[in-house]
Amino acid sequence: MRPPVPAPRAARSLLAAAAACGAVALSGCQTQSPIQTDAAYQAADGVPVDLGAVQVRNLVIVADRKGGPGTISAAVLNRSGQGARITFSDQGSSPVTTTVPSYSEKLLSETDQVVLPTVSAAPGGVVQLQVRTAQSGTSVVAVPVLPPELYYKTLAPSASPTTSAGG
Repeated sequence: MRPPVPAPRAARSLLAAAAACGAVALSGCQTQSPIQTDAAYQAADGVPVDLGAVQVRNLVIVADRKGGPGTISAAVLNRSGQGARITFSDQGSSPVTTTVPSYSEKLLSETDQVVLPTVSAAPGGVVQLQVRTAQSGTSVVAVPVLPPELYYKTLAPSASPTTSAGG
């Protein structure tokens, strides 16, 4: 058996230079690609609404059809020292309200459905929903309308909402 023949010095230097160039070239890809965590995005089906001390997150409406009732689903956080009354209304629909105690979070429609009597868009569409508190005034936000399927199946609007304009 013959001992291995060492590579000539020039060949080793050329191989080392090629490896260094490859590393520099590949590291340059990072400088041309944006860092994904630098871009803000809503990581949910719904939209956020900020109403001063009251924040609404993942706001969606679950409805079977345009013109029918629609269940409002969201997480509402009240950071104020007093209870908050939140009113939701779609174009031409009677407003519905719910209350959130001070310093608490409430998941809308988790136990009691908050249902708009009529929704102005079909599932897959968007409605211009007015969201209001006495402290912050009214915000108009584009809210997606989703069908009662998959994990929204339990939010299909019931015949009689348990939270209404009297809230």
